[in-house]
Amino acid sequence: MKPARAEYNGKKLKTGGCIGWSKERLGLKETDPTFVAQLAGDSLTQSLKDDEVIKAMAAWSSCMDGKGHKGLADPYKAMDQGFTNDGQPSAESISLAVDDIDCKKQTDLVKVWFGVESAIQDKQIADNKSRLTGIKGQHDKEVAAARKQMTASAR
Repeated sequence: MKPARAEYNGKKLKTGGCIGWSKERLGLKETDPTFVAQLAGDSLTQSLKDDEVIKAMAAWSSCMDGKGHKGLADPYKAMDQGFTNDGQPSAESISLAVDDIDCKKQTDLVKVWFGVESAIQDKQIADNKSRLTGIKGQHDKEVAAARKQMTASAR
């Protein structure tokens, strides 16, 4: 793999390309963009192993079976089944979506799952407070710098 070119049409390119130039101009420093996403993924994974969520998911699945949507272990399977390649909802996908909502209400799946995952996330926040506070502070600086630049550019 060759390194990126340093010039284009005789003009020197900025280090890091457009993104690098923007970050430099705004005074941004690199943060770990995966940490928060990893926490979110971990909380979802943990919640799916929780007994309350497993029980509510099974009740939801049974409800969906009763409405003619067989073999759906979880709402993700319903989303996959309801997906249409042309982007236009079919009568079947609309029926599936309506039944999904009804079964979620009947089983309190959203309430249960939200409660369990929120508790997991509260613990993650407490366990990582210092790092998350630093990420938020950096994010706030970046947003302020971008807004300042936008305001200056609009003049």
